[in-house]
Amino acid sequence: MTRKILLPLIVFATPALGGCAVQAALAAAELAPHIRGPLGPSNAHLEPAAIQACTHRAGQYGSVFIVDVEQRRSDRIIVWGSVTDAQQRRRTFECHFTTALARFKLGEILPPV
Repeated sequence: MTRKILLPLIVFATPALGGCAVQAALAAAELAPHIRGPLGPSNAHLEPAAIQACTHRAGQYGSVFIVDVEQRRSDRIIVWGSVTDAQQRRRTFECHFTTALARFKLGEILPPV
């Protein structure tokens, strides 16, 4: 009796479980380009220089507040913060530093809904 129930259960459950595996594989393939391993020599000792360079660049837009500093890879430091201009409008920034400022992105803070 249990074999009669078990066989249809396996037959019907296999495609559903296969769909999960496909979804997991697609998710992994989508995330793979964003996961980077350590590259190059570590630049953790440059964190103060990264903060200074990013603060200087963000200072062009107003007064700067550093929110977080993270060693993302062995050769990349990321600095996040906000900038408040003369009209008291605040914006966010993300700054990437390797041995010098590599990328700076300024963003808007969306108003509450």
